[in-house]
Amino acid sequence: MRYGICKLSVVPMRKEASHTSELVSELLFNDIYQIIDENEEWLKIQCMYDSYEGWIRKLQHNEITGDELKDYISKDKYIVNVPALHYENMIISFGSKVFQNTEGTIPLSKNYDSDVLIESAFKMTNTPYRWGGKSIMGIDCSAFVQLCAKVAGYKLPRDASQQYDFGETINCLSEALPGDIAFFENKEHRVVHVGILLSKNIIIHASGKVRIDAIDEIGIFNNELNTHTHHLCKIKRLK
Repeated sequence: MRYGICKLSVVPMRKEASHTSELVSELLFNDIYQIIDENEEWLKIQCMYDSYEGWIRKLQHNEITGDELKDYISKDKYIVNVPALHYENMIISFGSKVFQNTEGTIPLSKNYDSDVLIESAFKMTNTPYRWGGKSIMGIDCSAFVQLCAKVAGYKLPRDASQQYDFGETINCLSEALPGDIAFFENKEHRVVHVGILLSKNIIIHASGKVRIDAIDEIGIFNNELNTHTHHLCKIKRLK
């Protein structure tokens, strides 16, 4: 088995081995991945954090041995909890992992803290939306929730439809607490959007940009458009 580690700020993961293929996700600095296929210019990889798969260019690959992987796993890690951090002559993004505690990082924890989730979400306000994006340069709704949860000590999968299976169901919006996760569905009742509740009637989510909007029992209400933009289907509480 072959492994790699991301040593760039961000590496795009594409659906197919092509520059024009859909962006499905991104690797962040120090993300570990397993190589599962390859061709002349591209590697198909699986990110070890969330098992998400995609193609990256070989020019952006940094191979590690099995022993180096074990060493990585055993090291104490810290996570970037600011939108961007100057580190090792590059700018790395929110949610990236490093091996030393510097300003702008906190210890990587497995003890979930909803207050840290909310604080992290606020820090990403106005980050532009990008389908498949996972960094300060552009982020989609599920990556936004995944990374905020990661900083707060809770491991979530990559897609909103996968995140839907985690946490305790809250029966109605009136019972929701700050930090609860709200899911939204399309007309076919498929989960297509996710955000973080700041209160019973306010949500922060990535749509156009990371923004704060009103929410009611119908869903997200955009005051600028004077309409509901997302239909609420479920609220979950991470523990």
